[in-house]
Amino acid sequence: MPELQDIFRLQAFVAVVDEGSLSAAVRKLHVTQPALSARLKLLEESLGCVLLERTGRGVRPTPVGKLVYGIAVDILKRMRHLQTTIQNHLELREGWIHLGGGATAVSGVFPDAIASFREKHDGIQFTLHEQESHAVAEAVRDGAVDIGIITRNESGAPQSGEASEPLPGLRVHGDILDSLVIIASPRHPLVAMNASLHRVGKNLLPMHLNKQPMILFDEGSAIRDIIDAEFRKLYIHPKVVMTLRSTQSMLRMVQKGIGLSVVSRLTMQPPEAEVQVIDIEGLRMQRSLLVVTSDERTLPPAAEEFLKVLVHRYAQG
Repeated sequence: MPELQDIFRLQAFVAVVDEGSLSAAVRKLHVTQPALSARLKLLEESLGCVLLERTGRGVRPTPVGKLVYGIAVDILKRMRHLQTTIQNHLELREGWIHLGGGATAVSGVFPDAIASFREKHDGIQFTLHEQESHAVAEAVRDGAVDIGIITRNESGAPQSGEASEPLPGLRVHGDILDSLVIIASPRHPLVAMNASLHRVGKNLLPMHLNKQPMILFDEGSAIRDIIDAEFRKLYIHPKVVMTLRSTQSMLRMVQKGIGLSVVSRLTMQPPEAEVQVIDIEGLRMQRSLLVVTSDERTLPPAAEEFLKVLVHRYAQG
């Protein structure tokens, strides 16, 4: 079955039909008449039919030529749309960026980077997927997510729900250093006690958290594993009254006085100032958030540029 292999042949044919003569089409396309005639001949040969017939006034399409003309106009229109779309993507005037990460990435890392990026590229749109680290890593490998942020603890040891190391199929672009802090409502008794101890150069002890109502991340999440490991080390036994996935929900629960919580310091921005950080002697919870992309896939132009903004703003190493 014949195939249309040369877009220039279609352009030549459409121009001749639109202008009504070869000479007018030559002027419109800025080509020589022999070149134009050659394109028309090759098009007719590839389709196996005569497309044009001469009249006293010039040329006009044959009945089959009229059919080809309508399809050719549509093809050329789609081609122009394709060229415009590609150009807009290359010049970052349009496009999509697909991001994935856990609660801290979604509420404490991506928003500022997106806001900074959109100051120059406001035509770019984003999708943001909140998932556990292992799911984010898999989505990056599969191409569903362009850029992901996954969790590892300070030592780099694998966590439950976390992508294990080494990270096959992933490229790490840097670490975002993070620490986890205990937060409380300003009205909580431990806040006043914490302030009093600070005045004499001391902190609350781990035992002060025992049996305290606490709101924690869901079990099995990477951040919860870090919290549980540190609590076990310091023999802290809180009373877990609620588990949640959303950092914002946890902050609201703490603000309402429902209990203490542990959140990323990266998420402690206004209006989160309505909660207070309390210091516990010997309590040290740190981790790295890894910025990753697929090792086998090329990023779209917009995602490539956003990655530069993200790494410049946050990542170390």
